[in-house]
Amino acid sequence: MTAADFGVDPSTATNPEQYVTLLRRVRDQSGLAYREIARRAQRNGDVLPASTLATMLGRPTLPRRELVSALLRACQVADDRVSAWLAAWGRLAAARATAPPAAPDGRPPRRPGRPPAGPAARTPAPIGSTGRSDGVGRPTDGATALRLIPASGTGPRIGRADGSGAGPDRAGPRVSPWPTAAEVRPVENRPGAPVPYQLPPAPPLMLGRSAEIDRLLASTAADAAVCLVEGAGGVGKSALALHVAHRIVGRYDGGCLYTDLRGATAGIAPAEPADVLGRFLRALGAPTVPASLDEASALLRTWTAERGVLVVLDNAASAAQIRPLLPSGPGCTTIITSRWMLPDLDTTARIRLDPLPDDAALALLTGLTGPERVRAEPAAAATVVRRCGGLPLALRIVGARAGARPDASLASLATRLDDEGLRLDTLEVGDLSVRASLHLGYQAFEGAPQSDRREAARLFRLAALPSWTHLTPHGCAALADLPVDAAERALDALADAHLVESAGGDRYRFHDIVRLYARERAQAVDDPSHREQALGRLTAWLLATTIRAARLLYPQDRFGIDEPTGPVRPDPPLHTVADAWDWFDREHTNLLLIARQQTAAGRTLTEVGDLALVAAKFLDYAGYIAEQQQFGHLAVTAANRRGDRAGEASGLNIVAVALLRQGRIDDAIPLLERSLAVQREFGDRGREAAILNNLGNALRDRGDLTGALHRLRAALEIRRQLGQRHKEALVLDNLALVHQRLGDHSRAIACHEAGLALTDSGTDPLREAQALVNFAETLQAAGDHRAAIARAGESLEICRRYEHQRGIGLALQVLGNAHAGLGHAALAHQHWRDALDRLDGLDPQACTQLRAALAGATTTGPG
Repeated sequence: MTAADFGVDPSTATNPEQYVTLLRRVRDQSGLAYREIARRAQRNGDVLPASTLATMLGRPTLPRRELVSALLRACQVADDRVSAWLAAWGRLAAARATAPPAAPDGRPPRRPGRPPAGPAARTPAPIGSTGRSDGVGRPTDGATALRLIPASGTGPRIGRADGSGAGPDRAGPRVSPWPTAAEVRPVENRPGAPVPYQLPPAPPLMLGRSAEIDRLLASTAADAAVCLVEGAGGVGKSALALHVAHRIVGRYDGGCLYTDLRGATAGIAPAEPADVLGRFLRALGAPTVPASLDEASALLRTWTAERGVLVVLDNAASAAQIRPLLPSGPGCTTIITSRWMLPDLDTTARIRLDPLPDDAALALLTGLTGPERVRAEPAAAATVVRRCGGLPLALRIVGARAGARPDASLASLATRLDDEGLRLDTLEVGDLSVRASLHLGYQAFEGAPQSDRREAARLFRLAALPSWTHLTPHGCAALADLPVDAAERALDALADAHLVESAGGDRYRFHDIVRLYARERAQAVDDPSHREQALGRLTAWLLATTIRAARLLYPQDRFGIDEPTGPVRPDPPLHTVADAWDWFDREHTNLLLIARQQTAAGRTLTEVGDLALVAAKFLDYAGYIAEQQQFGHLAVTAANRRGDRAGEASGLNIVAVALLRQGRIDDAIPLLERSLAVQREFGDRGREAAILNNLGNALRDRGDLTGALHRLRAALEIRRQLGQRHKEALVLDNLALVHQRLGDHSRAIACHEAGLALTDSGTDPLREAQALVNFAETLQAAGDHRAAIARAGESLEICRRYEHQRGIGLALQVLGNAHAGLGHAALAHQHWRDALDRLDGLDPQACTQLRAALAGATTTGPG
């Protein structure tokens, strides 16, 4: 053994369960979170998602060989030690292959303790009974009846019921103070033997959970099934577990045991396993209970080894709390509920419970309030469902409120739920409270002795302050002034507690109601200045990262803004053009929402204006027109509040370009002329040229080609005077389109070629793709369809490399037009249809043209 696998020796494993236990020990001692292991595995070229890892380490079965290798490599176990682990795996796999075959009908052998269906099922006797079938007192069928005989010393000893065993005055071998599995056999037909039935009543309504019910039912059919139902507070875990338990309880001749482990109960400590074991053993008939937790747990396993017992462990706090309570007999089933993921718990099935979809939530609300009320106020009912966020607890509270006030309208409840300041207050009735349910999970962090858990509580509060749709480790690190790895660990811990939800790809999100609660806690706990500083740090980081992304995408464009001074913390995770495009594509909505929030509060207004200027180019390329226009309005508002007329003019230019993309030319031109006058007043030649370029495009689209040439030539002259070759290429491309409209195809082609010659290939690939598709459009208009196809194909290749949806759609549109010109009707139709699928919602004008082309192709039929 070496330190590489933390002193764990795989050769000691004699069965798959032990092997998995040793793997879990390697993972525990590595100190790596599941998601970090998944990321490392991906970097190593292995496939090991965090969810697969949790399942693999939570089952007693032998994992797949490649998963074992991926885990060990991610934990940096040396290659020679990985080989030792795989050798042990091979030995266990070979042993498994020689196991007894299934029954001839393909079914597994019948499990002990599962009775035949119907009334003939027998009832077992409790520990200590003298099973009699004839009422006289003789054990039936020669079976040995056992009883617990108190003795001096620390515990009882075992003797035979007829006194022939080794008692306290007899010499004989020492025996275990508790029966072995072989000694404790249920004695059947014992009149009056206690068979516990501890299940609370089943929930009266169970709607919208058909898939989860079916999964849990199927999972309970496995031998020694251990099924975990996990999810957020109020999502209906206990209701699902009890619903299924009541449906299957008839299978278990040993009865059913139930306990609330109080893993999330207000003001009450979690239940101690020893106390729960005592209750279970007494319910099963044990006259005494061992004082030792290990002995009591062993006795529970002994008693259930050959009896079928259903155990429901509700509201569990941890895997350590659960393990001593698990029966081990093949005929036993355990159903556990927890608001924690419990990745270190060995299970045979894990079922995550998410909020109900809207249709199921409406059905539940209808069942709780009555169909008449929902039919009478469908709009109010829809609002209630939306504001309850699919949480059955919230819907139950609304149903209870509505039931208590049958004369009140649903509209009044909907109005209160619509108000974020009243929503959590409205979702309380009697001892039911969404706020209280959420507070229980949060308290496990805020009141924890570990500093990292208290840090997670702080991050939970602060992360709810920004109006972002998704949280990221880097963004949270900036917000809370933490190292990225600390923010990542905190988010993982919060996700394990279902206080945030994993959205995939290192992204997380809040449930709407959880966000309200977290903001409420932030306002109660965190100083206002600290909250404002946190939002300021996040805004500054987003701006710095946006600039970094823009530098990668458009290295020659400075945007006329000041560069961030000093190091950016944390360092933006961007290294390539593809990284930058992907970051913009994922974060542009967050950028807009946070800019809007900061503008409304009058904070970081300079950063908002700069953010709009930098983000606008991406939004224009990508076709996010509505967001582009909103960003422009925010830039105008922020500049007005600062008294910055030049900034206001830049914001108006952003709005105007978005209007042009919508075909609203008459609305755009006055804004461009107003912006042009301000930039000329301030002598900003670069921005003057940019607005002249946009004004030329607007006049071209309105049909004023002479005016368009005048504006574009003026813009070209300024770009040449300033030595801005890449901007000169852009103006030449737009001039080419005007010459194309004038029918001067030779001059148009010359402008396109001059512009491409100025383009430094690879410097601004997305701009190059746009120039190529414009060139292809001109070639197609000139009748050179094959050359048009070649240029459009080059553009398509670039856009696909960066998953640039609008660029892909525009290239496909021109390809379709060119193939139609060649008479390839079927191919043209396919390209147009694919282009429309890409551009729907991104380019209204192109979509109008495509629909017309497709309609024309349908009318004329195939060529």
